[in-house]
Amino acid sequence: VLLSSTIFCSTRFDVIQEDNVKIVEAGEDVNFTCKFPELVQSINTWFKQTTDGKSLQIVSSYLNQQPSWNHNFKKTHHFNVANENGYFNLTIFKTKSSDSATYYCVISAYQTIGMGSGTRLLVGDSAADRNTTLHQSLIDTADPGDSVNLQCSIFTESCAGDHSVYWFKQSSGDSEGVIYTKGERNGRCKNSTESQTQSCVYSLHKNNISRSDTGIYYCAVAACGQILLGRGTRLNIRESCDFNPALLASGILNIIFLALVVFLGIKLCRSQIKTSAALTTQNEDSLNYASINFRQKPLNTRKARANVTQDQSLYAHV
Repeated sequence: VLLSSTIFCSTRFDVIQEDNVKIVEAGEDVNFTCKFPELVQSINTWFKQTTDGKSLQIVSSYLNQQPSWNHNFKKTHHFNVANENGYFNLTIFKTKSSDSATYYCVISAYQTIGMGSGTRLLVGDSAADRNTTLHQSLIDTADPGDSVNLQCSIFTESCAGDHSVYWFKQSSGDSEGVIYTKGERNGRCKNSTESQTQSCVYSLHKNNISRSDTGIYYCAVAACGQILLGRGTRLNIRESCDFNPALLASGILNIIFLALVVFLGIKLCRSQIKTSAALTTQNEDSLNYASINFRQKPLNTRKARANVTQDQSLYAHV
């Protein structure tokens, strides 16, 4: 029973794919990381999900054995995997536009399957069609609680098929970004019969924005067999002084406490002054006054009388 419970508890594990979105130009190398707890027995697999929702197994590996490749994804100079303890990383060399898809890492162990959140790969090819351009406004600023409408404009030659639009956000809290819309095809498009060009405007509407919405929003459009990447729109949220009842109550209590301290201090000071005055009055009342009598000897001359009178008045003054 102890062994069974230990195995059951150990079956809960997380599969971490560090990057939500990767953007590369055609010809660049890209690496997908997959991290999971070190397990005794596990089957590690990479899947590719294309834009039309089709899932394809790329490669799988059991323990430390050689990887088993799908016949469509043989180990060539284009794909490779690194299988280590707790890691199963996939590398694509010299990416092509056909590599644009979502890649999932799946780990199976103890009759339990752990799956990563997926990494969206966008491969742009700027040299494919120089007549196709994509434009995004660089900066947009709003206040908390407002609504914003981020726009993405594309100008291209008329071609068969619809546009697939993807929005994702890159911020300091995210490794690469979070996809908001997958394959949105709603947009305002205008066709020009004279120049045989097409212009479309796609929007991402957000209500009641907050500081957590701060970041760079990118637009990616799949059109005419290629993927165009916007330069991104930086959304800045102005600082606001939010009303906090708890902070207001704390401030009022501090003011009341300070006023009470000042009142008690003044009252204590006045009490000490009254006590000191009462003690002074009591000491003055306890003094004894006595008259000074000088014994005078009979003097014969007028000059002597003047001296005695002067001395008597001096003593009386003292």
